[in-house]
Amino acid sequence: MSVGFEILVCKPVRRLTESVLQAACLMGMSGTCFGQTAAEVLEPGVPGPGIRNPDDIPNLIQHSNKARESRLEQGIFPGFLQRWSVFKEDLDRKAGIKFSLAYAYVLQGAASDSRGETGSGGQAEFDFTWELFGRSEGQKGTIGGKLESRHKVFNPTAPQFTAMNAGSIWPGAIGYGVLDIAASQLWYEHQFIGDRVLMRAGKISPFTLFDYYKYKSPRTGFLGQPQSFTPTIPFPPSALGIAGGARLENGTYVAAGAFDGNGVATRPGFDTLFEHGELFKVAELGWAPDFVFGLEPGQDYRPGNDDYHLTLWHTDARTSAGRPEGWGFTVSVQKGFGNIVPFARYGYSDGGATTLKQFASIGAGFEDVFGYDSDVIGIGLSWGDPFNTALDPQYVLEAFYRMQLTPQIALTPDVQVIVDPATDPASDVLGVFSLRGRIAL
Repeated sequence: MSVGFEILVCKPVRRLTESVLQAACLMGMSGTCFGQTAAEVLEPGVPGPGIRNPDDIPNLIQHSNKARESRLEQGIFPGFLQRWSVFKEDLDRKAGIKFSLAYAYVLQGAASDSRGETGSGGQAEFDFTWELFGRSEGQKGTIGGKLESRHKVFNPTAPQFTAMNAGSIWPGAIGYGVLDIAASQLWYEHQFIGDRVLMRAGKISPFTLFDYYKYKSPRTGFLGQPQSFTPTIPFPPSALGIAGGARLENGTYVAAGAFDGNGVATRPGFDTLFEHGELFKVAELGWAPDFVFGLEPGQDYRPGNDDYHLTLWHTDARTSAGRPEGWGFTVSVQKGFGNIVPFARYGYSDGGATTLKQFASIGAGFEDVFGYDSDVIGIGLSWGDPFNTALDPQYVLEAFYRMQLTPQIALTPDVQVIVDPATDPASDVLGVFSLRGRIAL
């Protein structure tokens, strides 16, 4: 009995913990790796680490609660929305519970000389955090979770597959596929040492924690995979795992995590983790001089405009999925110049764990456009080199304009021009045209 427990339970959990600690030591996350304690490494008063992608649950909740300038300042049903806002503020003040409800809809069409495809689908989400203790000072413990559903709407094709059916090697609307109602995330997060170090464990979406840049969000930023999702990192969509981060000196931050490589949103994941023990590991070293995480008690994470980081990853072979072992890295640079935020990114994958062997992208976000502080224009150029040598490299130019119609509703037209679509050699150009609407309460 004890031997079986060791094999089925203790060994995978130990591997998770060891993977995080090894990656943390390698990247300098723990002060003791260099003969220093955490207190000696962390400068007093410096804000905490940056697990801070736009689609991380605390960020999504904060975005929905943020007062935004819009074309219709009163919005729709202003009386109801005012009472709704008061209700949420009271719930946060009395119980430490924050939440948001959101629905996004994407209509997409793709056309080339030889193919055409349309898609339509939506994404419904309920996100929450519950601060169990430490709301005013000291250590802080928080539970977070997400309940979501993705579905087709009056069309046999979901937007995630529209561009691929028309010849693209990558999706033109990542995250808008089909998913039954699922508790895709449920985790506990602990912050300590003055909010400068945190650990998170449970069912997590690793994509939302690592390889940050400001417009990495199919909900509010770019729609296509190269700009809104790193195509050379085989992130499991939702997986049991553990992650940690620490803010060191002068804006330097480190983060590391280990997750079930076979995790999916619709299953708890204990069976795949404990039976197979096939892990996805990631470590990150970065510098973000304008970190604004945890400046005041109760203040959540907010993305800044300057970020430079290196992300390393390794995945075990996934026998049941027929995927090989692989490793890779991503380099990302983002620098803000007033309301213009240029970025450049490069990713490499070795071993065949991802569809692309290399990808690169450059672009910029233009914020506060046309006099509205919540409107954003994004333009990005990407290149992808497939692992399959029979396929040619693919290029895409993507542009979007997110318009804030009301404080709760945003409308985003998006255009992607794909040159040399990899799975349609008969066509030189594939056009992908999308319209995204999102309401967040």
